[in-house]
Amino acid sequence: MICAISGSTPEEPVISTKTGNVYEKRLIEKYIDTNGKEPTTGEPLGLSDLITVKIGKTVKPRPTTATSIPSMLQLFQNEWDSLMLETFTLKQQHETVRQELAHSMYQYDAACRVIARLVKERDAARSALANARNIVQQQQQQTNNKDVEMSSASASSEDNLLDSTIYKRIAEKSEELIKTRKERTHQGLPEPDAIKQFKISDKIETDCQIKSLEVNSQDNNLIAMGGVNGNVYVYSRDTNELCTAIKGSGSTVNKVLFAPNNIIVSAGSDAVIRVSKGGESPSKKSTYTQYKACYQFTHKASVTDISLHVLGDYVISSSLDKSLNMYDIVNGSLLTSFGQSQQLGYTSVAFHPDGMFFAAGTQNGVVKIFDLKSKVNNFNFQGLSSAVNCISFSENGYYLTAADNNTVKLFDLRKAASKNSPDIQTITLDNQQIKSINFDYSSQYLGIASSNQINLYSCKSKQKPPISHIHSIDTDCLDFKWARPNSNFFVSSSSSKNIVNIFSN
Repeated sequence: MICAISGSTPEEPVISTKTGNVYEKRLIEKYIDTNGKEPTTGEPLGLSDLITVKIGKTVKPRPTTATSIPSMLQLFQNEWDSLMLETFTLKQQHETVRQELAHSMYQYDAACRVIARLVKERDAARSALANARNIVQQQQQQTNNKDVEMSSASASSEDNLLDSTIYKRIAEKSEELIKTRKERTHQGLPEPDAIKQFKISDKIETDCQIKSLEVNSQDNNLIAMGGVNGNVYVYSRDTNELCTAIKGSGSTVNKVLFAPNNIIVSAGSDAVIRVSKGGESPSKKSTYTQYKACYQFTHKASVTDISLHVLGDYVISSSLDKSLNMYDIVNGSLLTSFGQSQQLGYTSVAFHPDGMFFAAGTQNGVVKIFDLKSKVNNFNFQGLSSAVNCISFSENGYYLTAADNNTVKLFDLRKAASKNSPDIQTITLDNQQIKSINFDYSSQYLGIASSNQINLYSCKSKQKPPISHIHSIDTDCLDFKWARPNSNFFVSSSSSKNIVNIFSN
């Protein structure tokens, strides 16, 4: 194709519809704008009479000058350069496509793995749900059966609150104690230096090992002792007499208490709590030589501990049958029960000195605080790793100590309802098994008795930590009690001999 105006090959060829001549588009458009006629025939010609000839865009038309050898060489060089550039671009695009394909394959493989895992988890969840439904149905059936069997027992114990008249007495006594506590003075209380001088001043020989001790707070010359043979003994320091106050069933006496009106309460491994009242002896030497059984209260498993309320008429008991029972020891009746939803047994129990609540230790190291009025478990103190063997409140009402086999925790009750941790001090006795912990009546001394040592501590609320060690006595021990109210001596029972030691300076 040759342009009829320039005589060269057009880059953008167009054809006239009137003459069929081929023109370079830009040249014929300029000519029509100037003359408005066909260049060769002179006929009128407009832009609408031109038809564009379509040619390939990838191959440019060769000019007429390309027929010479130098031009052809230049043309070949340009075509080779274009080919190399195109090849390089294709390689780049090919590499990009390969990377995208590999990434897509990895994504696909990961997606397949995730789908397979989700399907497996879904199947496992469906199976677990089906099993859980079966278990829940079985438990509901068992619960319904138990509810039918225990409905009468629940109605008479767990659901019944403490009698309002009894609670009124307790509340009035608590208010009285709170008002008078700050006015108390502890005359005759030994200083720490005097405590350090304590040593064995007397020994009481018995016919069995003594598991539990109690010093009478009204007459601290009288000491009650619970034996592993089931008997309870009373010793008078005035007359040096040892008498059998209560004959038991042969099971170990885990706890013995003095109560007002010449009453002794004992609790044993035979699941029985015994209340006995003493009378005058023929010799008139002691009022604690003849006892008559008054009442018996029974648990379904071993009674691990009992505690006397400050009023002196009530005791709380803990048992491995997972229950806490409160009894009237004057009238011989069960008042109410606590904590029967517990999954493990109770191993220790103690009334707070004010008498409005009590603490109970469990087999899994938790100390539970129960309110007497609502019977609600208000707080739980944790930190011990095994069964809570013993609990002791300070008489000022500030502190609670609890112990497992070799650790004692001190809790500040004033922080129980705050955000601060009530666990303020930990005492660990390595290679020793703790048997008993006791605050004295002044709340200034704490005794910790273990299998081979008695450790005595000073307690001051203003110092940090509050408890500091002042003295240790090497002796094997099963139980330990301070004399009340002036702490001028303490007693401990031997774990290797049938003997009770009295320590004083």
